[in-house]
Amino acid sequence: MMYRYVFQSILWPALLGLVILVASPPAVESREATTQVENYRLGSHPQSTRIIIQLNQDTPYRVLTNYAAQKVVIWIRHAQLNPKVQSNAFKDRHLSQVQAAQIQDNVKLTLRLAHPDIQLVHYVKHRPEQIVIDLKPKGSSVREAALKQNLQKGDLKQSASKPVARKTSTTNDKARLSPQKTDRLPLTDPEEKLKSGQKEYEKALKLFQNKNYGEALTALRLFQQKYRESRFLANAAYMIAESEYNLTKQDQYPNYEKALTAYQYAMRTYPDSQFYDHALFKAASIYEDLNYTLEARTLYEKGIHEDKASRYNAARETGMGLMLIEEDQLNEAYKTFQILLRKFPQNPEAKQGLFKIAQRYYEARDFPKALKIYEDVVKRWPDELKEQPEVNFYIGEIYFNRKQYAQARQYYFNLVNLAPESPNAHRGLNRIGDTYLQDKNGLAALTVFNKSYSIDPDSEASQYAQIRLADVGIRFPGLPVKDLIFDVSPYYQPYRTFKEVTAHPVSRDNLAEATFSRGSAYYREQRYLEAIEEFKRLLPFEADSKFHLWAKNYLQLSMVQLIDQYAKQEGYLPVLYAYADYLNLGIGELNRVQTQLQIGESYKAIGLNSEALKFFEKVKFADVNGAYTDRLFLDLGEIHLNENQFKDAERVARTFINAYGNSPRLPEAKIILARAHQGQKQFDRSIEIYNELLESPNTDIPRIHYLMAETWFAREDLRNAARAYRKTLDSYDRTIHNPPDYVQTAYYKLGMTLYMQGQTAPSLDALMAGRKLFPDHRLRNWADYLIIDNLDRLQKKEQAESELKTLVAESRDDLLQKAAQSHLKVIDWEKRLKELL
Repeated sequence: MMYRYVFQSILWPALLGLVILVASPPAVESREATTQVENYRLGSHPQSTRIIIQLNQDTPYRVLTNYAAQKVVIWIRHAQLNPKVQSNAFKDRHLSQVQAAQIQDNVKLTLRLAHPDIQLVHYVKHRPEQIVIDLKPKGSSVREAALKQNLQKGDLKQSASKPVARKTSTTNDKARLSPQKTDRLPLTDPEEKLKSGQKEYEKALKLFQNKNYGEALTALRLFQQKYRESRFLANAAYMIAESEYNLTKQDQYPNYEKALTAYQYAMRTYPDSQFYDHALFKAASIYEDLNYTLEARTLYEKGIHEDKASRYNAARETGMGLMLIEEDQLNEAYKTFQILLRKFPQNPEAKQGLFKIAQRYYEARDFPKALKIYEDVVKRWPDELKEQPEVNFYIGEIYFNRKQYAQARQYYFNLVNLAPESPNAHRGLNRIGDTYLQDKNGLAALTVFNKSYSIDPDSEASQYAQIRLADVGIRFPGLPVKDLIFDVSPYYQPYRTFKEVTAHPVSRDNLAEATFSRGSAYYREQRYLEAIEEFKRLLPFEADSKFHLWAKNYLQLSMVQLIDQYAKQEGYLPVLYAYADYLNLGIGELNRVQTQLQIGESYKAIGLNSEALKFFEKVKFADVNGAYTDRLFLDLGEIHLNENQFKDAERVARTFINAYGNSPRLPEAKIILARAHQGQKQFDRSIEIYNELLESPNTDIPRIHYLMAETWFAREDLRNAARAYRKTLDSYDRTIHNPPDYVQTAYYKLGMTLYMQGQTAPSLDALMAGRKLFPDHRLRNWADYLIIDNLDRLQKKEQAESELKTLVAESRDDLLQKAAQSHLKVIDWEKRLKELL
């Protein structure tokens, strides 16, 4: 027998319990004195775990089960354990450990179960000799599943003229071993009757027909032994197999080995019997129930091939289709049922099979395939939505996920109207509200959620409606609620509602819904920092959950918007802090091109040019349409300026001017070119470019004057420098609340330039104005010292002395502090000298 399992050959043993199951395999021709337990192998099946214990010969064994203690023991008497066989622990859905022990002349294998809800099936397999044990969850038998799906089985007591269903796992088959079938060999010769054992046969048959299978089995075996030439032997062999099967299926832990052996014997010995096809089907169905799909499929295909007109073929094809579903070969299963329906358009098992395939696709979130099959089934059987109203919910969910909200709403309404008491009806009502919310029909959504909120107030679905009422309040705050008879405080107080739900959630999902809704509300109001904190709370959810995915998506959106806000305000450090915070979440990169450019420009602004270049390279690679190429040119030129690579900066600027002559950023390129000339001490060229810019439209005039002042200052032309700094101050818009840094700097540098020219009073006025307007400027301390010196030059000694004392006390610049202290001593010395004179 071939197995579709993939086994690991592991040399170690197993098993323990209380309920005793005894297996006595058929006798063999010869037997060694001692049984050797050679090894065991373990394999995993989608629904079960199979353990094969390898023996050198067949031997009796006992199985003792104690499911409460989660253990099963297998005793093999008069056996020796191979020294290579070891105990082992492993991870499996049904089995946690196998222990092997030699107890005197017996082998004890203990299986430690992973949980108590286990169903055990065991049997003996010959050539090679093996004990086969299957562990699977209770309630997982295909026989029970078939009952639940109303798969009509054949009845061995019913007329053979009726159609047969797919298998006979729960009731007897329609190819019954009945008097009409078994009494077709009437014997009139008394001697012939005696020779054929007709009387004993009829007694055994009567027991079988009365379902006294135990007595029938005994009688039939005696009949076989006594009448070896009887014409009834074929019927007896098949009835023995049926009796074995019917006795086995009554056991709590059935072992179908004897039934399978009997069916195989009957088919092998009497292949021309009218009951051969029934036995072939029955054996296949047993294998299917045991989840041995390879064996089952082989026998199903054999039956179809041998008798294309067999009444069992529809059931065989159904069985193969169901096995394909269990193996997740859903496409092949769908084809199988389509072929079956062409032959038998109203086949109920095929219909249920199609529903099952659609449900599998739905659970796997393969919505296009699920919807195609659901629609196929509904088209074939339009009343099925009434018979199975829950299907409406699944179809509605598929349409909802496809954002086809009107279609989804139709099916949700079907569910709510057809089955208002069904488990998903309240959820379906909420989904109707969700569809209206997605369609931006706030009033309809409010109406539905208000209704849902009033149903079963302490339920999860009711609290979900409460959250959505708050969402409607955020998104549609101006609805004419006063004209309606509503009690919708969540609508009026959404943030309070979110707080209440997160404090007392009915379920984990509702906690996540409320958290996400509050984060989304913050996001709508551009409160990005608060939104980010809410979305962070959803990251601990499973990586494939909708809440985790929503959180990742909205965290990225929020961070992009936050960085954009900071960048527009030239808040370069906040941009980098926000970016670092995002990276610490471990949810990937910010791949928006503009955001990467803003991060790079922030690194550039604080002098981290190497980091800036990394981001500029990313932008260059990702910007396939070249939307940011001109901006990258300018950023690169500024980096060259910051690193005193003036020739490279000049080359970049000239390339930009030639390539992007119509760009609105052309003035910036000319500024880079002018600064590059300045760095190369080509001051005339620099001044010439600035003068051209002053004549150009859309030019930042105050900034150009400031840059010209910097050029004159570098050229040591203090007179023109002071004049340009003053023009900077005269031309900027004084209504701007926070003037740019260069304007603030111009006040201080004007005063310093005038000081260097000996214009004491104008210098003092400029420095005092700068200190008053911008007291936190980086040049403040040095301006304080120059103010003191100007006061001293103007003979304002007392005011100068007061300024010096303040500077000594407050300055954090050691050099400046020492200069101030020295100056203070000079003033003190001058005062004493004056007193002496």
